[in-house]
Amino acid sequence: MQRRDFLHAASAALALGGGLGLPSLAGAFSLPGFANSLPGDSLYRLDAQLTDQDGKRFRLADLAGRHMLATMFYGDCNTACPIIIENLRQTITALKAPSGKLGVLMVSLDSMRDAPPTLAKLTSTHKLDTAIYRLAVAKDEMTTRAVAAALNVKFRVLGGGDINHSSRISLLDPQGVVVAFSSVLDVSPDPELLRATRKALKLT
Repeated sequence: MQRRDFLHAASAALALGGGLGLPSLAGAFSLPGFANSLPGDSLYRLDAQLTDQDGKRFRLADLAGRHMLATMFYGDCNTACPIIIENLRQTITALKAPSGKLGVLMVSLDSMRDAPPTLAKLTSTHKLDTAIYRLAVAKDEMTTRAVAAALNVKFRVLGGGDINHSSRISLLDPQGVVVAFSSVLDVSPDPELLRATRKALKLT
């Protein structure tokens, strides 16, 4: 499935949520005017409401303007997620990007448990710089699944609060288009993603 198709499917899921017996998010808030000028395969066209570790509500389109590394995780994960977080930490350290040039968005797969205080605790535990890292949670599972579809992250909720999910870190350009990604699950940075990010940021 092409990137544009993923975004169409994700947007349709949000718009048609009421018909599936789920609360519809259509019209919950309006995208800023500039969003209409974004490329058709921009993640920022997805009208998904998120709340970050500081309790601040925002939209994906609010992230436009700088490159972002985007991924998904959940707070109670003791296997893949700590590896993903450490990978991102080491990636950011290796890149040495100038302040404001690169951010990290981590969206929770568990909208029921990962409230802002939980995200704030994770931010503190992993010593994440809030000027770079934004941990966020969607208002419900439907929105979570729409974001996951747009980022091409597959997941399945298991019993006992566990979530089986794929590992994928996407590099978004300032307009929210995925220009590179890594599915490597390792604490060390993926050399290919490092190269792509350096090229995108014009780092020497």
